Amino acid sequence: MTAQPDESALGTTLAAHPPRMDKVRIAADQPATHSTIAWAEGVLSETASDRDVRIIDLRVLRDGTKRLAVVTLTDGTSLVLKQYANDRGAWTHLWMDRLCEAGFAPPARHSVTPARGWSHTHSTLVADMAPEHPWTAWLVESAASRTAAAGAAADWLVALQALDISLPDRSQYRAGDELALHCEELGAVFPDFKSTLHEIQHDIHAQLYETSGSKGATLVPSHGDLHPNNLHIADDAHLSVMAIDVDTAGMRRPSYDVGYAIAQMLIVSWMRTGSLHAGAAAAEVFWRRWAKSGAPDASAVGAESARALFQSLHFELVTYHNGRTELLLPWLAVARSMLTDGVPHTLRTLATPEEIAS
Repeated sequence: MTAQPDESALGTTLAAHPPRMDKVRIAADQPATHSTIAWAEGVLSETASDRDVRIIDLRVLRDGTKRLAVVTLTDGTSLVLKQYANDRGAWTHLWMDRLCEAGFAPPARHSVTPARGWSHTHSTLVADMAPEHPWTAWLVESAASRTAAAGAAADWLVALQALDISLPDRSQYRAGDELALHCEELGAVFPDFKSTLHEIQHDIHAQLYETSGSKGATLVPSHGDLHPNNLHIADDAHLSVMAIDVDTAGMRRPSYDVGYAIAQMLIVSWMRTGSLHAGAAAAEVFWRRWAKSGAPDASAVGAESARALFQSLHFELVTYHNGRTELLLPWLAVARSMLTDGVPHTLRTLATPEEIAS
């Protein structure tokens, strides 16, 4: 495990050598401490020592022991700095490099953000900025724009799954044992729902691990966290797509990323619009476009969506303790429908006819 920097020492260093940072404009979601400014300067000194640039803008998205920030340099470049508690980011750097070498690098239509360096001293990954249009932003656009964005997102995933690349086997990531634990913890908080939770958890496990198709399923390259916020879609002629946050990239069943993306689009729709309609319409387009590629492992997508919904309930109500108990009934109902009625029927039921027709 990489040691964390001595923040008091960094603050002293900054005070002794202020010229490079004294005119930095800080546009912070959170206040930037002296140690955070020194951290950013130290990371760039280690990873961009061959470039004669200074930081002129620092935006702190998250402070603490695992900082996240965006810096703008004097040459106009914007970079993301993401700090880790250990050396995990060094592996992420490797996965980003492999994906780029396999053809997933700008200016290709389908890409991931290129890594620009890894600071061993500060356990921090440096990467390019993605375009300013995450898939979630398209959710509030016109039905035609939502349809186009969903199709572009599906094309990105089809291209990723077709790559010939070596990534770690992550097929047991968030596997059955974790799902069972989440079920027990949700049941302890909501005892009236314990029976329903156990039924859904049992059916998810059965469909993902106990069917003939689940044994020996072909593994393909996977993003691992295909949340709509992690796919950025450029408003250009080709709707180019760039993915961020590939920390959990690896080899998984084709159904994993598809089901996860569908569930997260429904969740984002609920959180941002108060309805599942727009998200379901976008997810239905995403599903149909991906299915045209041959739909390998398609029978497991419903169970993967149900699993993602189940786990998101645990995150919201147990991990984050946000008190949003109104999520429980609708999200469990969608999970049940995914398992019993399948993905196409569930999405078409949730979306309005006008949005699907578009």
